[in-house]
Amino acid sequence: MNVLVIVFIIATIWLIRKLAWNVEEGTNEQREQNPELNTKNFDMHERRLEHFSKSKYKNRMFYIGADGTCYYYSATGRKIFC
Repeated sequence: MNVLVIVFIIATIWLIRKLAWNVEEGTNEQREQNPELNTKNFDMHERRLEHFSKSKYKNRMFYIGADGTCYYYSATGRKIFC
């Protein structure tokens, strides 16, 4: 019975993270002008990368380097290239 409770708690946490983790912030106009706001719109993400050289997409901040490469930082601080 304890195993079922643990599985239920883990499933609940996973579901909450999946549904609420990638919430878009601000209005469309605010997201277009502020690359720090989270978006799920890939086209907007690409426009912000071109204009600001950074963009927060699905809760991950992406950057464009001086040489034109796209990258983000992992949870351990490693630079991951796209």
